[in-house]
Amino acid sequence: MAKVKKYDLSLDEEQPFEVYGISTAFADYRLCWELNQCLEILLEKQNDPFEFYLPKLKSKHPFNYFLFENHELLTRFYLIKNKQEQQHLYADRPMIDFFLVLKENFSHQPNELIEKLRNINGVVAVFEFNHQEFDILDYLTS
Repeated sequence: MAKVKKYDLSLDEEQPFEVYGISTAFADYRLCWELNQCLEILLEKQNDPFEFYLPKLKSKHPFNYFLFENHELLTRFYLIKNKQEQQHLYADRPMIDFFLVLKENFSHQPNELIEKLRNINGVVAVFEFNHQEFDILDYLTS
């Protein structure tokens, strides 16, 4: 009788999000244009905003966002304005005008991406954040 083979299956952990804060005086459409040119992507405004619970208001508030999906690399780019309709998405980070979120980034190295973002004329500062600080990510994936 042949010996029974035993196989162990292991699943790769899901690729974490990369979150970058961008400070700029640009309007959302202008920053999208700059990002599209710089990163060779095509961010587009989504018709359906996501609703994010704001503890200060004790209610949900709609936030518009821009999305680009690279189907070849399975990478998704999200651009979300921090302040919309007089409400901050993250009030503890008022100096951040936009959040650029990348899911499953296989197209840009983080250091190179930060350098490209900082070289955009009109971008004042770029900050990298730990993805665990942001509960917004649950909304983007649902």
